[in-house]
Amino acid sequence: MTAPSNYKFERVDPQVAFHFGAGSPDNAKMEAEQFQDTWEGSVVAEETGVYEFILKTENGARLWINDTTENDALIDAWVSAGPTVREEKKSIFLIGGRAYRLRLDHFKFKEQSASIELLWKPPHGVTEIIPQHALRTDRPRELMIVRTNFPADDRSVGYERGTSISKGWDQSATEAAISTAEHVEENLNELAGTKADAPDRLEKIKKFAFTFVEAAFCRPLTDEQKQLYVEKLFASAKSPEQAVKRVVLFTLKSPQFLYPELRESEKPDDFAFASRLALTLWDSIPDRKLMQAATSGKLHTPEQIRAEAQRMLPDPRTKAKLHGFFHHWLELERAEGNAKDLKIFPGFDDSVLADLRESLFEFLDQVVWSPQSDYRQLLQADYLLLNDRLGKFYGTPVKGSDFQQLAFDPKQRAGVVTHPYLLSSLASSRATSPIHRGVFLTRNIVGLSLRPPPMAVTFDESHFNPKLTMREKITELTRNKTCMSCHSTINPLGFSLENFDAIGRWRTQDNNKPVNAAGEFADDEGKVVHLSGPRDIVNYVASSPYGHRAFIRQLFNHFVKQQPLAYGPQTLEDLQKSFAASSCNVQKLLVDLTMVAVLNGKAMGAATP
Repeated sequence: MTAPSNYKFERVDPQVAFHFGAGSPDNAKMEAEQFQDTWEGSVVAEETGVYEFILKTENGARLWINDTTENDALIDAWVSAGPTVREEKKSIFLIGGRAYRLRLDHFKFKEQSASIELLWKPPHGVTEIIPQHALRTDRPRELMIVRTNFPADDRSVGYERGTSISKGWDQSATEAAISTAEHVEENLNELAGTKADAPDRLEKIKKFAFTFVEAAFCRPLTDEQKQLYVEKLFASAKSPEQAVKRVVLFTLKSPQFLYPELRESEKPDDFAFASRLALTLWDSIPDRKLMQAATSGKLHTPEQIRAEAQRMLPDPRTKAKLHGFFHHWLELERAEGNAKDLKIFPGFDDSVLADLRESLFEFLDQVVWSPQSDYRQLLQADYLLLNDRLGKFYGTPVKGSDFQQLAFDPKQRAGVVTHPYLLSSLASSRATSPIHRGVFLTRNIVGLSLRPPPMAVTFDESHFNPKLTMREKITELTRNKTCMSCHSTINPLGFSLENFDAIGRWRTQDNNKPVNAAGEFADDEGKVVHLSGPRDIVNYVASSPYGHRAFIRQLFNHFVKQQPLAYGPQTLEDLQKSFAASSCNVQKLLVDLTMVAVLNGKAMGAATP
């Protein structure tokens, strides 16, 4: 921080939320009439999506995110209209798990007061002061973000990743390569560490080209590759800029980049292992430490590979990818349009929904990244993380806006299965939905398969006697023998959650009648499981190989982009036995499945078809 007197001082702030009033950041040594503050560091995006950044100040301010070029501020509010505090907003798309360079300048010049707040609205969140855990003091280089949309994988023939490469996918890969080439051309001098009039500019640009290709291929180039991907393109180009653009396009559309497992040699080397590690855990290329290990020949034994996987595990990129898994496993895309009838559920607005989402993910992180990392706690925990707003909704008063762990009757709360964010997503705008809840529990938690329904049946409240409970309505709707081939499992599992209303609050009455949550279903071995509520479900699943395999199968598919069966008929069984032997340690499971992907050579990147 500086003032006209040239007095300067530095400090680390956990957040940017300051109200200096008529004073200054240092009233003893800094003038109050005129001063300037600069915050520099980085901000971590926890998930991929659009982030809205907001500046609140009555003074002058500028904000840069991911680009500190003087004329490219994301928010430029340097000219103050004063004296009223105003908000300036701009949005930017960020990729989860990455840290982005941040710079904020704030300037007071003869205004009556001074204040500055840096807020954001993350995807699925609400506007808030950027929290301390999202801010860092390191200052990374600018990251290029490719905004090309890729078509979804074609699973219409039953295979997880389709059977062919569509024209749409190939076109998207081309467009992404062109965007990258244009970005490199526009920022070539900075990327190559040179200047327009430097005598060694061509040499440095060519060196950058070699580095770019090696980074894309995750290995040093052979003499033949150097000629093919760099030397020939520079020799035929009219300018270094044109040459580099061709290098980028040629590299990003090459089979070696798009299909990293298509190597000339069938025997993988240390660099192949480095690539598989990065793709599995980060959906990215190896970092400097991985490449150093590969270059030194210290990445070819299982012990060396496991050590690197464990090092990479706490990285924000792994954590962001794991959040993506939980989003998929818990089918949270349903929650994104989770509007409720406010006449029935007054106050259940976007702020409550955002708090519920944060509560769920803080719980997931708390369990997974604890020393025990016990999957069973994801199911059996008898507590919720609530703040004051959520405490009002769910009958447990909480003081303060921070999330606190609050215990409940074990019959009323059972981990993710009874988290209000999940329960509200598996319900309609006005009432519970035992079928949606039952299907989710059957497939994702218990681990049983369901056949597609022979015919679609729409649930319509108007077709039923208004005095019936939801359980009675669903029983009547699915009484047909054809329906009951699957609903004999779906219904009792769904009914076991009927003590929770459409926003996940505990209840004992439905339509003025006592809730009946009892039921039973038979697992794949014919064992009858008796249910009186969610606690019976989670206790069964926590010790059931079927529940373990359902979790492992989906976690494996999310991280490796393949089903375990692609690695051999015993893969899932072996992972399940190791998982059970480790007391269901999720972190160890992540390392184990990474080892399978790396040593068997089928890890697929996020961009591969």
